[in-house]
Amino acid sequence: MDKGAFTISLFRSLPSFRGKQRLARIVFKNAIRQLKDIKVKGRYHCTYVLPNIIENVGFEIFVNGEYEPEIQALLLSLLPTGGVFIDIGANIGSITVPISKSRPDVTSVSVEAAPWIFKYLEKNVKLNGLINVKMVNLAINDKDGEELDFFSPTEKFGKGSFSPVFTNESVKVSTISLDGLVEKLCLPAVNLLKVDVEGFEYFVFSGGRHLLESQNAPHIVFEFVDWAERNANHLLPGSAQTLLIELGYKLYEIQGRRLVRMMTAKDRNACNILATKKELPDLVF
Repeated sequence: MDKGAFTISLFRSLPSFRGKQRLARIVFKNAIRQLKDIKVKGRYHCTYVLPNIIENVGFEIFVNGEYEPEIQALLLSLLPTGGVFIDIGANIGSITVPISKSRPDVTSVSVEAAPWIFKYLEKNVKLNGLINVKMVNLAINDKDGEELDFFSPTEKFGKGSFSPVFTNESVKVSTISLDGLVEKLCLPAVNLLKVDVEGFEYFVFSGGRHLLESQNAPHIVFEFVDWAERNANHLLPGSAQTLLIELGYKLYEIQGRRLVRMMTAKDRNACNILATKKELPDLVF
């Protein structure tokens, strides 16, 4: 084992602690600056090609072997046998790959808007031999068949958005609504959604009213960031949460491996949220 591989192995063996990421960025500062298009082995026998390790997604996989392990654990706990999982804003497959590899019984639909990022998603699905993943290179919005500008920065590849927040360079992408996607793929049911679209969650949910109003509406795990939602066509922060409440969902803030019931929509700061219409027997996962 060379020195670099040994250092990575050492970091992966360390438990999570405050300052671990900052320390890792100091230790790997040269690698962060230099490495691009690198293949790495992750946890759970997953393999990834990372565009770079400047972006948090690539850096966490490089250092820890996985991205957002608490979110992964929650998603796995919510997926029934033979369920259908839709990953909206799938990026390079940092969530799709480990979920689909851990649960070959599940059908995963992995949706990524940026064409250049979609190529990495295809590579990572193929590298891991996943035959239970359907990949869709479209942008989920509230309307079908529009051509919109999509801003996907090269270095911060996890920050693609309809807003020019991290870059002014854009590509045209085609849109499809969530309901349109379900119809297009002839999905008989959807059990779980993961949505990460940099503040545009409201438009994803607006275009999925048929699905989200149904008797067997899926669980939804999504991110809330106040400034990102404010930049999404000037929405009020909390708009996506308010819409879900109107559709009959209950909201829980994800705090590590605990779920804390939210009685009102959050409109400040940032957090990950679980929305569900079902009773949750256990708030610790």
